Amino acid sequence: MVNDEWGTAKGGISTVHRQIASIAVEAGLEVYVTALKVDEKDRKDAEDTKIKMILTPRADPYMSDKTPSLDWLLYHQTFFPHLREAIPKLDIIIGHAPITHDATLKMHEDVFTEANSLLFNHVIPEDTETYKSTWTPQRVQEKESRLFEAAGKFDIICSVGPRMKDHFSNKYRALSDPTCKHTHIEFIPRPDDKFFDIEMKEAPKNFEGCVFWVIAVGRVKGVEKLKGYDLVAKAMGNVAKSFQSMFKQPPKLVIRGIPRDESEETKEFFTRHQSPYLDVVMKSYGTQDDIRIDFQQSHLCIMASRSEPFGMIGLEAMATGIPTLVTKNSGLAEFINKDKNLSIYEESVVVDVGCNPSADESDIHQWEKAIRNVLSNYNVAFKRARQIKEILSKSEAIKKSIEDFKSVLRGTYNGD
Repeated sequence: MVNDEWGTAKGGISTVHRQIASIAVEAGLEVYVTALKVDEKDRKDAEDTKIKMILTPRADPYMSDKTPSLDWLLYHQTFFPHLREAIPKLDIIIGHAPITHDATLKMHEDVFTEANSLLFNHVIPEDTETYKSTWTPQRVQEKESRLFEAAGKFDIICSVGPRMKDHFSNKYRALSDPTCKHTHIEFIPRPDDKFFDIEMKEAPKNFEGCVFWVIAVGRVKGVEKLKGYDLVAKAMGNVAKSFQSMFKQPPKLVIRGIPRDESEETKEFFTRHQSPYLDVVMKSYGTQDDIRIDFQQSHLCIMASRSEPFGMIGLEAMATGIPTLVTKNSGLAEFINKDKNLSIYEESVVVDVGCNPSADESDIHQWEKAIRNVLSNYNVAFKRARQIKEILSKSEAIKKSIEDFKSVLRGTYNGD
């Protein structure tokens, strides 16, 4: 597996990386992982996951003062000259778009020509880039084109969730090379057992004096509109104001995932958008263990993105049994809609909003209404969240996805 890191500190993609490695071990494979930098905690976790080896750079001494970058994976002859020595024979090499797919193709071409190549799709640039501060039409087209061109060079492609599977299935219709007959499957990740193992403690029956904590996970700077933080701040501000007028303690908003060098800009953003009634608590990046504790200390998790290719954090929240609200414009919402057992809860979990990049008043109202409904009827919401957790823990769709992936790894997959 060509990864830039080992661990779960940077959210959905790194979490899925780790799960893929774990599934490959379960399937009976020896798993090797590249990482640019690891600490003892990472190595211990990899050992517990039964990873065969983490391969780190062997940098030129003249580069010892340089911070490792993705280019180090691309120029593997210089920084990873020991690949063939460490892995004399390889059956499958896995890359992740948009992070390591180029480096994976390069290693496949230069070193592991005998292996099958597998690509994981994690993003849909056409859906998400338009909301970023760096957006230009050219940038979107360039990113989509790179993913499209790379796909034609991989033997197997896994798209995370139904939204990405549908998007790329349509894109791949234009692959003109008649020799390109890759397998394309949908991969639905399963939340780690550490989330299912949580026994959420219900809030007191009498909410007098109770402060509700509402958590959202993900960095803010540059992706404020993509992640819907402008909507969240205003919706939560309105809820806080109404709680104050009813002589109740206003809820707090917790944001987990703020990089150290973006803390001031993030603070300024919320200062501009939050109401005087709303207290915003900002936290740094966190591992799954950190987020697990966050969920236990919170009452509601919200994923308000204007567009979300999948939404792993929302799935993990649902697995803990915390009431959760997710945007309609997400792969997770589509997964909920398609699952016959989860779909009966769709109306109470999925917030029906548009994808307007401006802070549309109707979308703010929808989020405000959904948040208020949970917090004002918390005992009902809490009981419903526990039912959703139980259903999710037995999801046949997730089980089938994982078994299909194991079959792909073993070379026995016979699906379409």
